Amino acid sequence: MEIHQIELEHQQSELETQNAALTQSKLELEAALAKITELYEFAPIGYMSLDRAGTIQEINVAGTELLGGARSALLGRRFALFLQPDDRLALNGFLELVFDNKSRERWEVALLRDGKSPLEVELEGTASRSGKECQVVLTDISERKRATENQLILSKLESTGILAGGIAHDFNNLLAGLILNLDMARTVVPATHEGIRFLDEAKRTAFLASGLTQQLLTFAQGGAPILQTVALPTLIHESVRLALSGSRVRAEISVADNLWLVTADSGQIGQVVRNIVLNAREALPAGGVITVSAANVDRRTSTMPSLPPGGFVRVSIVDHGVGISREDLSKIFDPYFSTKQRDSRKGMGLGLTICHTIIQKHGGAIQAQSVLGEGSTFELYLPAATEPASNPTTPARWNLQAQRKILVMDDEAALRVICGRTLRAIGHEVEEVADGERAIAAFGAAKSQGRPFDAVLLDLTIRDGMGAIEALPALRQINPRVKAILMSGYANDPSVAEHLRLGFDAALTKPFDTAKMLEVLAGVLARG
Repeated sequence: MEIHQIELEHQQSELETQNAALTQSKLELEAALAKITELYEFAPIGYMSLDRAGTIQEINVAGTELLGGARSALLGRRFALFLQPDDRLALNGFLELVFDNKSRERWEVALLRDGKSPLEVELEGTASRSGKECQVVLTDISERKRATENQLILSKLESTGILAGGIAHDFNNLLAGLILNLDMARTVVPATHEGIRFLDEAKRTAFLASGLTQQLLTFAQGGAPILQTVALPTLIHESVRLALSGSRVRAEISVADNLWLVTADSGQIGQVVRNIVLNAREALPAGGVITVSAANVDRRTSTMPSLPPGGFVRVSIVDHGVGISREDLSKIFDPYFSTKQRDSRKGMGLGLTICHTIIQKHGGAIQAQSVLGEGSTFELYLPAATEPASNPTTPARWNLQAQRKILVMDDEAALRVICGRTLRAIGHEVEEVADGERAIAAFGAAKSQGRPFDAVLLDLTIRDGMGAIEALPALRQINPRVKAILMSGYANDPSVAEHLRLGFDAALTKPFDTAKMLEVLAGVLARG
């Protein structure tokens, strides 16, 4: 009896030990299950379970955020309802592959969400062992897709920039010839003839056309501004007029009487004003008024962006249009950011980025303020000039006193001919050549004959031939004192801004008019 009692007690002890072990195992399993559930529930990636019909059986927190809705509203709904109609048939094919092939399948698709833009996601599905459900991982790939798209845009911009540079060069060559011919025509038309007004208007329009070629070049090639002393009133009026042409929006322009001159690239600043006014125009689809003003401000006395002490001219552009939200306002200068859809008619979000780039390179600042539904204000700050502006004018008749011997090199026949004709009209002796090899030959021949050239105008780029930079050293070997002027249709080319370092005495960017050519030529010849 005692032996039996001992055996029972021993068995009871073993049962209690086993029970304790089972309890411990149960607790550990529950803890592990809770951890797995927590990991599933709060994972940063979306998880959901779908049946063969594509009905949502289970979904975690991240999944509900991607789909946009409460879990209770999502469970039991067809996942196809979150897809565009064209993608719903593709979903059926995706699920068939997952269930029938028992394989891991991936699919990229856009999710539709109430009140929000579509979201690019990747689905990765795996069938369960029972074959009744599949587990699907939802990954937000919108940033990756956007990065890929932006990289593609960058690549296209680079290619487009190269193409645009060539087009701009040829276009500016043609405009230079046109403008010089207009100046020549002006000299043979009586000063009182009404045709003078039409010639001046054609010349002004030609210069405006040249400014348009810089819009892509500034961003795609990042050209440094060619700084000069500029008077803003005329530039502002012309830029605003061009931007509002053909619209129902009008401008009210107010410029201070004593407005300071600025140190700027007039083409690039005109582009900034046009871009901002175009944005303001789009903010007023039903028409309205844009207010543009310019005033002098002193960094030491005015509330301004972070700028060094000194004088600045502030240009303000104000519209009372749709405005910009606070969230979007902080991103308007970011590359590719736009509140407009990218399609065949709209921009790619580069307009304000270009403006920001230009103003920064000028040593100024740009800032924006806006209230949604009330309008926007953009302010540009440009450094005031420390030197007076030269203001050459084309005389009705040019002085025909005997002057100097000039060599003109350009591969554009029409341009070198009109340059020669213009210089001969004021008494210069001119020889025209098409490339650097001919320039060197003509230059050497003139020196050997005892009648050397006093100055040379050399085109930077020659098709299939020697350009200015290659030709200049050979010319200086023949005559180290020759005055050399670099001409270029590539206004953004660094060689133009660095012409002194390259050995040139001055630079002319195409298109230029007669007054500018004579001013530059007289300047270099006056140095002795």
